[in-house]
Amino acid sequence: MVLPLACFRGGSDEVGSLDTSTTADTSTTDEPCDVGTLDCECTSGDGCNAGLVCNGGICEEIVAVCGNSEIETGELCDDGNSDNTDSCTTLCMPPSCDDGIVSGDEIAVDCGIAACNMGCDFGEACTIANDCLFPVCGPGGRNDTNICQLPISCQDWRAFNPAAGDGVIAIDPDGAAGPIPEMDVFCHMSKSGGGWTLVFTASDDGENTWTWNNRAKLAGEPDTVGSLDMTHLDFMSPAYHALPATDLLFVHQPSDVWAHYANVGVGAQTLGDIIVAAGSPVCDYSLAGNGHELAAGTLTESGQLCDTDLYFNLGDHEMDLVSCMDFGSGSNTASFGPVWSADKGAGCPFDDPAEFGLGPHGPCGVCPMQFPSTEFNYLGFANALNLNTGAQGAGENYMQIYVR
Repeated sequence: MVLPLACFRGGSDEVGSLDTSTTADTSTTDEPCDVGTLDCECTSGDGCNAGLVCNGGICEEIVAVCGNSEIETGELCDDGNSDNTDSCTTLCMPPSCDDGIVSGDEIAVDCGIAACNMGCDFGEACTIANDCLFPVCGPGGRNDTNICQLPISCQDWRAFNPAAGDGVIAIDPDGAAGPIPEMDVFCHMSKSGGGWTLVFTASDDGENTWTWNNRAKLAGEPDTVGSLDMTHLDFMSPAYHALPATDLLFVHQPSDVWAHYANVGVGAQTLGDIIVAAGSPVCDYSLAGNGHELAAGTLTESGQLCDTDLYFNLGDHEMDLVSCMDFGSGSNTASFGPVWSADKGAGCPFDDPAEFGLGPHGPCGVCPMQFPSTEFNYLGFANALNLNTGAQGAGENYMQIYVR
């Protein structure tokens, strides 16, 4: 059969005179087209123009099939195999660092120093440390596969990146294979060498968070408080329970007076472990001036402050040691957690320590019954030095604790 030299796009295959009248109908149905072109009849012998294939008598675009060993439209190569480490991938393209697959010399998807000059992110597969953005490659805890690890602390991150500034990063305190989950933490990188991880904030924010009745939280009872978006309010990071607290940094705001204490914790002791190990109440006159010595900072012995040492869980030494050991004693305004020695009027040392701690106030025999459930916003040494100059109850006065 001899085909006509023209056919029509659409549902009609009739040949006849064209209606050339000008009407408002702009439909493209039955537009004429050349035989062998897209969407038109195939030429005799089932032929179509280049790039088209005859299907059911109509010329259609060729749909490239990657893996058939033929280089077709849109393909740069086709070696007919599923090996992405050779010169042609299963995308029928050469390996590249933005193809979304592990190709060529890549260690993981679109990363690896040799292939892409870029280390792989946390959780990606690795063989050596230099495969990773943060250069630690270790067990991933599944299938014995090594993966890129997160830093274990802000100090770890600082050692790798000395120019790092303050901010939030992800850490994994015991590595990907350990039971402690990864967590986001805030790092302070300027004071006393940097590398500090924020674990705690006591804030004058109108909330009764750090109370005597809640002192188990300070002692390491698993809990988190607040958020990294509002660390000027009462805050407890999961890092409080996970990171060793060898060194402690206390920073008061709005004064920015700070105090660094070195070698407070031993080994893997967390801040909660340190508080528990101190015992409660601590009653020992000979401890005065023999607490944890100030290593660096802007804190000075002035005002009501007896010394700049750091103490924990002090009982009130205003009278004898018997009353100091008795939480129900009328004169025992005991503290719990970090505290400083000050003179509230009865003389140094350790007078009314609850007024120089970070919230908890012991019950004491003559104190109002609500004291154990009330957070006292004295904020440690800030009360002794009259540093709480912000608006009360608004979260403008606060003390933060960092560990390293």
